[in-house]
Amino acid sequence: MKGLGLCLASVIRTKLAEQMAYRSHFVLSVLLLIIGDLVVPFVTLLIYESGASFPGWTLHEALLVQAVFALAKGIAFPFFFGMVGTTLSQVREGTFDLLLLKPRPVMLMAMLTGFDPDDFGRLVSGSVLFGVALSGLSVTSGFAWLQFVLLFMSSIAILCAVSLFLSGMLFRWVGSSRVFDIFDAVTRFGMYPGTIYSKSVQNLLTYVLPVGLIAFVPATALLGRSGWATLWAIVPAAVILLLGGLFWNRMLKGYTSAGG
Repeated sequence: MKGLGLCLASVIRTKLAEQMAYRSHFVLSVLLLIIGDLVVPFVTLLIYESGASFPGWTLHEALLVQAVFALAKGIAFPFFFGMVGTTLSQVREGTFDLLLLKPRPVMLMAMLTGFDPDDFGRLVSGSVLFGVALSGLSVTSGFAWLQFVLLFMSSIAILCAVSLFLSGMLFRWVGSSRVFDIFDAVTRFGMYPGTIYSKSVQNLLTYVLPVGLIAFVPATALLGRSGWATLWAIVPAAVILLLGGLFWNRMLKGYTSAGG
């Protein structure tokens, strides 16, 4: 663990030093991410201001779901999702081989190499939105907060697993440069309260494509709408993370340099 901490600290210092060399680009990138992440909440605000609403959800409750989603992305993207773009470029160029020579686990090096400080803009927008959502809610139960923290950790695990699946694909299919488009298209369903969908779609987004577990389930727990039974979501999150790791390592074994 000490070695992992030292590696992470070294990478963060190096990446931040790189960004400081181009401060205007860094600031602009962060601002654009913040603005982009606030588009959907702004549309939600317009919906409620027009007199419409998501059935059974107040404005602040709906914003809470979107805030949790943004917070999860704000943590997962800087630390995990950078490995997708890094793997794509390095496998194409044949430089991924250099990671195989490092005296550290290849998966760890891929994550560290892909660390991107720009994506912390998502964490900023998520934190602001989370504060706005909580300002209109009354959450005082320690039990609800405990559930939320545990389920939020599951959300991060799911996003980490997704990054492993997407980057693992690139060891064989280096032409899959649209993997982020696939991710965005699917996960957009998780930015809205799950109860607005039909029962079949809810089951699809919970048990097949666990998008609903990213934000809807943790937000529901924080609102006190569920009991201990909600913690069942931790199990599939752990299973998906395990499968993601196995898939990534299996695809790595088939890697033969420059795209296989």
